Amino acid sequence: MLMRVLLFELILCDVCRVEQAHKNLKRILQTSMGDLCTCWDAINNLFVLQHNEIKAFFEISLHVVTHTFNSLLYKGLVGMVSKYALMHIAKEFNKVKVIGFDKKKCGCVLRQTYGLPCACELAIYSFGMIPLNEVHVMWTRLSFSDLSSSQSSSELSVQQEIDVILDRFNKVDIGGKLTIKGKLREIAYPDMTSLCPPLKKVKTKGSQKSKQNQLEKSTKRDPSYFEHVDKIHSIEDSCSTQKASRVKVKPHSVLPSKVFPILDQFHPICHPYIVDVVGIKPDGHCGYRSIAALLGMGEESWPLFRMGLYKEIRE
Repeated sequence: MLMRVLLFELILCDVCRVEQAHKNLKRILQTSMGDLCTCWDAINNLFVLQHNEIKAFFEISLHVVTHTFNSLLYKGLVGMVSKYALMHIAKEFNKVKVIGFDKKKCGCVLRQTYGLPCACELAIYSFGMIPLNEVHVMWTRLSFSDLSSSQSSSELSVQQEIDVILDRFNKVDIGGKLTIKGKLREIAYPDMTSLCPPLKKVKTKGSQKSKQNQLEKSTKRDPSYFEHVDKIHSIEDSCSTQKASRVKVKPHSVLPSKVFPILDQFHPICHPYIVDVVGIKPDGHCGYRSIAALLGMGEESWPLFRMGLYKEIRE
């Protein structure tokens, strides 16, 4: 009965993944009346987005450590195992107090389905550290390279990189040599630090008396340009509303037009034709993102417009 339930859960998970992929593909295609080239470009964009999401998840697993995995139990797994696998192990570790070493109560479901240590195995490491060999090798693949953590260390070598660094070190000037040497010292001597104590003893108790010192040590940032513009518009709007409250409004008076941020950066000839101003992500693809956002397709579908423009220029 347990195997039937597990098989049903696996089939259900696969169906959910297929439905999610189908939904993402329909979101990028936008229509069912497309030719082969359009569909091919849309599917390629979908693969590129999925590839970027996987790379981002790998980076999170390598560098971001949550408070749950700061204990000694996960010290040998953090940065070596996927964060998704660590979450499964943490959820299974909560069952150790109830199950203990009893394999019948445990059922070893996590070991058989995911290749991760189950509750009865984690009970051994309650006061120790989980070794890396207890986790299946597929959870240790945190990059798209052909090398995996299961391979022997003799197959990995840094001799080629060292030769390139040495060659560059001999070619650069004295400033570049000092920079390269400083970075290599950080790798070679991780226990050492370049931080030095302050020359004067810093007073940490009591408040600063003079206003000049407070301004010099203030962490408040300077206002941005658009904040200055918004402040000017708000002052003008407040003055106009005060004048309008004093003057009686005629029944056929014209309502003032909507005030947009950074409107003064456009030529006055364009002002009557500007309907809205949309803020998008400034990642180098802002032109394509603005077209996609203003057409109502979402700025994340910008690769579709870029590929369409590239195909139009190529033809």
